[in-house]
Amino acid sequence: MIAEGRITIDLCRDGAIGLHSNRPAHIGRLFVGRAPQEVLEILPAIFALCARAHVAAARQAMAPANGVLARADALAVLAENAREHLLRILTCWQAGTQASGFQAADFMTLVRRMQDAAENPAAERRVATALEHLVADRVLGTAVGDFLAISSVETLHGWLRQAPTPAPRHLASLLDLGWASLGATDTQPLPDLPAAELTARLADPGFAGRPDWLGVPCETGPLVRQIAHPLVARVVAEFGAGLLARHVARLVDLAQIPDQIRNPRPLPGDADGLGVVETARGRLIHAARLSGGLVTDYHVLAPTDWNFHPRGAAVQSLRAVPETPDRAQRARAVIEAIDPCVDFEVRAA
Repeated sequence: MIAEGRITIDLCRDGAIGLHSNRPAHIGRLFVGRAPQEVLEILPAIFALCARAHVAAARQAMAPANGVLARADALAVLAENAREHLLRILTCWQAGTQASGFQAADFMTLVRRMQDAAENPAAERRVATALEHLVADRVLGTAVGDFLAISSVETLHGWLRQAPTPAPRHLASLLDLGWASLGATDTQPLPDLPAAELTARLADPGFAGRPDWLGVPCETGPLVRQIAHPLVARVVAEFGAGLLARHVARLVDLAQIPDQIRNPRPLPGDADGLGVVETARGRLIHAARLSGGLVTDYHVLAPTDWNFHPRGAAVQSLRAVPETPDRAQRARAVIEAIDPCVDFEVRAA
């Protein structure tokens, strides 16, 4: 696997934030001169994280899939998104809590099981139902539908007091610490990008490393996707777009996936050489040009490129973290909530 880079965050004494990334900005050059099928075969070795999303976006960009493949890609991406959300909850939220019986073995085979079930409606439903039970029993402590129906902060508090599973425990701990508003800042949602304009911007060598839209480094991910959900909207209204809002948005995103598996929307092909897929961390874009059956130009724009722009969502949120003795700990919590697709290090000056 090709190393996907690392992000270093410097917390300066004057409140400034330094962000340095060595993520390869021009990894698409590896695909130039290759046939589309070869690109699809090597992508999982390059992008081990969210590999199915990368394959789906590449297929859209280079060889729009027929209905069967497009549907299979959509299902695989949904399963992968659930796995990534669950992995973050397991590794970051459950730490320090009492054992809940929630383990990686419960979901790490989810993508393979989804791929095996594709085009078998009964098997697909079984995967969706098993995921729904896992999320309800091991994560939320309540039925998925009941959680998604929460529309007020008061009802949210009632769920936090009653449910014994990792998600409510973790969110309750944020409130106890006074961290609900940690990192709260105005969000700049990534809009739908016109294909022609996006293609033109991708021709700029500096765009992939520091993308912006109309001069603004936008945000993508669960908070943006779920900002209109009644509960997320109420949490943002009361606590701002900070740590609690980001975690609630992740849970809403996860809780919706079982029904999305039952009613998948095939990923459409794009006549403009673009592939766009919503991953757990946000919008993933692949752009390709072909000539004579071979790739002549290729670009990959990942959610981390937007969210960890030097002036982007992560930096703005970190600037809102107070200069307390535990500043580095708070900063790590904010970064984990925004969730880069690479390792990161926080350094306090």
